[in-house]
Amino acid sequence: MSLFSSSILNPPEGIDSWHFVAYDQLNEELLPKYSDSHSFGLIFIETSWKAEQLPYHKQKLALLLSNQRHFALEMQSIGYPIKYIFSNKEYSEILEELFDEIGKISVLSPAELSLRKSIKELENSGKVKISSHKGWLTTSEEFKSIMGNNPPWRMDKFYRNIRKKRKIMLDKEQKPLGGSWSLDDQNRLPWDGSLKLPPKVTFEIDEITKEVISLVETKFQHHPGKIVRENIPSSSSDASKLWEWAKENVMFSFGPYEDAMTKEHKTLFHTTVSSLLNLNRLMPRELLDDVLEMKIPLNSKEGFVRQLIGWREFVRHVHEITNGFEVTDVFSQSRNAAGWPGNWPKPRNTPNILGNDVELPPVFWGDKSGMLCLDSAVSDVINTGYTHHIPRLMVLSNIANLLGIHPRELTDWFWSMFTDAYDWVVEPNVLAMGTYAVGDVMTTKPYVSGTPYIKKMGDFCGSCSLHFKKSCPISDMYWNFLEENKDTFSNNHRMFMPMRTLSKRTLLAKNSSKMVTEYVRSQLSQGLQLDPLIIESIKSE
Repeated sequence: MSLFSSSILNPPEGIDSWHFVAYDQLNEELLPKYSDSHSFGLIFIETSWKAEQLPYHKQKLALLLSNQRHFALEMQSIGYPIKYIFSNKEYSEILEELFDEIGKISVLSPAELSLRKSIKELENSGKVKISSHKGWLTTSEEFKSIMGNNPPWRMDKFYRNIRKKRKIMLDKEQKPLGGSWSLDDQNRLPWDGSLKLPPKVTFEIDEITKEVISLVETKFQHHPGKIVRENIPSSSSDASKLWEWAKENVMFSFGPYEDAMTKEHKTLFHTTVSSLLNLNRLMPRELLDDVLEMKIPLNSKEGFVRQLIGWREFVRHVHEITNGFEVTDVFSQSRNAAGWPGNWPKPRNTPNILGNDVELPPVFWGDKSGMLCLDSAVSDVINTGYTHHIPRLMVLSNIANLLGIHPRELTDWFWSMFTDAYDWVVEPNVLAMGTYAVGDVMTTKPYVSGTPYIKKMGDFCGSCSLHFKKSCPISDMYWNFLEENKDTFSNNHRMFMPMRTLSKRTLLAKNSSKMVTEYVRSQLSQGLQLDPLIIESIKSE
């Protein structure tokens, strides 16, 4: 018997009620309120079925399982009876079997659509009772009252209204502090080395976490990624330590360098709290209250608040109200698990407005492309399960979209590989924002760029094997992307300037960009690096 299993005590007889704690609801504040914690017990489910749905990064599995086990022990230590279930079955099947043993089970409404769907029939048959999730900062009713029931929806409208309603960062006239609802125009500095980079935060691992690591490395050794032991915050005190580190070391400079990328530092001035926030080890209300009280520059404060009560809340509402983007008739199927070897379930049909159908190339699983920005971002994800939002959006998603990668394959890769990725956040971020696969449901345009943006915001170009003017293919891929999708974007006002520039390009330039794109697609699909001389020769023809 493992140390963890032997640490879980048999619950006493006569427990009045039982509550299922989902894997991403790991906070005492989310538990039902009873006068006596001994009167109801907590159910935790650890099932290998979940890990068989996608090739989840080993770091992600270790982080989730270690936090779930620690939270169960923490709740047991303060008096809650615990029923910890190990299984290989799906959640609803386990809960139905438990119902026959203990009766109706209470459940907080799951954040993930997949789990909500799983237990829906149990709710309909009276076997589980679902109550609202109190961990969010806004409600579905608020979203609908502000935004309406039908797309398109826009985050800035939602964000402004919530700030007004909650009286967040307003002056005496109820106007936004700083004169604008978004100070994003002040948050676009490239990294110039002018500030001291923050120290790395690490965590001591205990025997419980060591057991989890051993489990993952053996039972799930066919999964991708590496486990960084000292980067697994598992306990409640670890979560507090991470947030205290973030407040002390990165929040002051977060704003100006929010969009910067550098080889010098993996996370720069990002808090890296998203993984624990999405497990609810850290509560968004706590983070919001703390940041509003901090003495930091207004653009850093507003930038963090916008991510927390703007983007994070907005995307989960959109995902919920659209039932996972069931909003278009343009669907397509892709390979299981984006091509990672193994017996994985088939993904569901995915919105695909642009009709992208190129398979995710091996570079996303670790082969080298020769594009240092892409190779660095992929390496960071493989080695840590994390990179911040600009490498995600403007490197990984941007290059994938320019290549015409199938949006479900890219989404499944993000979902598998990022420690903070769950369906409610990864599908809006990739299907809607990163690939424009759902059209204008929640974004006004595709987030694509050529070489100049990446050169400006990062420091990869100087060390890349591809010269940023002579042989970098990204700008050619950008123009070819616009050409391939010009019918879709021709009436988009946000795309007016690039489409106007596209119309002025010569046929020779368009053909050259097409040939460069086809060369990149061919090489990367075979797991081969790009040859700068070949790209230069294509450009010069």
